[in-house]
Amino acid sequence: MLHNVKDNYITSVKNHVSHFEEKSFRKLASNDFKSWPSPREETWRLSRLGILSRKELTPIIPNFKKKFTSSSQFNGSKIIRFVDGALRADLSSKLPPGTSLDTLDEEDSLKCFNKFKDSNLKNHPSINVSFSCTPSIVKLTIDKGLNIRDLFEIIYEGGDDNLSVHPALYIELKENSSITIIERFNHLSSLIMPLQLVELKKNASMNSLKIFNDNQQSYNLSANCAFLSDKSNYNSFSLIKGGLFTRSETHAYLKGENCNLNLNGVYLSSKNQHHDLTTAIYHDVPNCTSKQIVRGVLGGKSTGVFQGKVRVAPDAQKTDGQQMSRAILLSENAIANAKPELEIYADDVICAHGATVGEIDNEQIFYLKSRGISEKKAKQIIITAFLKDIINESVEEAMQNFVFEEAELALSEIISKEI
Repeated sequence: MLHNVKDNYITSVKNHVSHFEEKSFRKLASNDFKSWPSPREETWRLSRLGILSRKELTPIIPNFKKKFTSSSQFNGSKIIRFVDGALRADLSSKLPPGTSLDTLDEEDSLKCFNKFKDSNLKNHPSINVSFSCTPSIVKLTIDKGLNIRDLFEIIYEGGDDNLSVHPALYIELKENSSITIIERFNHLSSLIMPLQLVELKKNASMNSLKIFNDNQQSYNLSANCAFLSDKSNYNSFSLIKGGLFTRSETHAYLKGENCNLNLNGVYLSSKNQHHDLTTAIYHDVPNCTSKQIVRGVLGGKSTGVFQGKVRVAPDAQKTDGQQMSRAILLSENAIANAKPELEIYADDVICAHGATVGEIDNEQIFYLKSRGISEKKAKQIIITAFLKDIINESVEEAMQNFVFEEAELALSEIISKEI
């Protein structure tokens, strides 16, 4: 009986794509979805999907009449809105010249699908399910030599109980272009499986900020794949605070010399939430740098996971790859897991990783109390500084206050119950 329950969603996905042609990218993707990841799989051992696999779920049919009123957090930003996983051009802004937002045809969708299947993300459940069920793959293109001054806000909304949502976005920055994008995940659905492919051409630069704040009972399994060319720069920061179970997995491939990657994040977990930041960085060529800084604050019976892998290929000399994860436990029932990993096949590199998990430093509390500060206030100051440090380092100055205010909303709930 349990086996049949676990197969229900697989059957729902196959039924969803049954009317498409056998050689379509949707049918190819659905054929690859044979089971949920097992806890025996090393990358899913700390984030188990047993409860999710037993849920009665159905892929959503987008409702193009739905209206949402969440507005921009920044004056003058350009909004791109997805509702029920579908692009809503009628609820989005007019984009500046030199940028285009298109839905891919079957041929280009298949090419996009194959880029994922050629990566090490190919067995991620969101790859197969969302390529099967997405309303369409949307591509945002920034023309060669274009430096976008406007902030782009991508808002993902919609969904409902017992339904799964499948937005798919492909971002291409052509040579010498740049953009700053903030993405906000505000779904009401039971399961969200976002896909994102980023390609940065020579000397392109992208600043990315992701805020995960879905419904408190939702599962978000985000899969992201990035390819960096010569002298490109990708600066990504994720703030995970919503959802019952949120896993953001990013695989980045440094394919061109002298490119730079920052893949940082914060998770704020309370009650029985599970938050997971999993990354894999592949240094395939010489003279590239990458940095991962992850910090977590956990209360209640929550769990947090950081899994970070850096792989340096034999020819990738002069690589500089750094990882550091730190987590503060505010409850004796909270658990933080860290699994940094280096896989190095070159000999002229600078690579390091580290991880710490523990309570607030008693010496720091004592120092502040000796200055007349109460213990509760002292802990608040220490935690605030712990988060501000990484936010200030990772996020553009113009957005630092916004990110910290978003973090404070979740942090205040944790602190009020644990301190």
